[in-house]
Amino acid sequence: MIKADHKIWANTIFNIYLNRLLKKYFNEFIIIGETPIIDSNKSLMILPNHFSWWDGFFIYKVIKNFTDKSFHIMMLETQLKRYWFFQKLGAYSINQNNPKSVIESLNYTIELLNDKSNLTVIYPQGEIQPQEEKNIIFNKGVNFICEKSKSDFQILPVAFRIIYTNKKLPYVLYKFGEMISSSIAKKNINIIKSNFESNLFSLFDNNNLPKNILIAE
Repeated sequence: MIKADHKIWANTIFNIYLNRLLKKYFNEFIIIGETPIIDSNKSLMILPNHFSWWDGFFIYKVIKNFTDKSFHIMMLETQLKRYWFFQKLGAYSINQNNPKSVIESLNYTIELLNDKSNLTVIYPQGEIQPQEEKNIIFNKGVNFICEKSKSDFQILPVAFRIIYTNKKLPYVLYKFGEMISSSIAKKNINIIKSNFESNLFSLFDNNNLPKNILIAE
């Protein structure tokens, strides 16, 4: 597998590129609900939904706004080999077609989470699904990490939604779910999927949208 190899220069270059890119294609990022409180004494596993090419860019932008923990993100090995630059931002690989490689990547994630200064992003759906999909795929990798890890870390679902309005550019809405302790998840592993789904579905309940957001018909 390919491990993360952070470089300060890569973050500097990417931050400039990302800000310009998102301003070109999106109107604004809007948080629905509250920003989570991050425990500085625990590492963090973030679970976003996976519905578009933009997903990695979205989570990088949002996460950098509320925590200074060292950023890591699990990425398909074929994609990371092609876009090697992301390794310098904290990306590491997983090869879903090789069971031995999958276990190696999950164990590497556990190793990262043993350090309280780290955060890691994992897409539990494993593959892109339509953003309004109701039958959520939820891979077992997250469960494996919780069950095998000896350290206690925080688990935070976050949902994203691209929404078109009467404006030229779409908005990006995002909402954080309930913060869960991995020690609690070990005792009731289904709580992770339940929290992920309830947070995602609530973001697609138009009754929860800000009053100034007018959805394009």
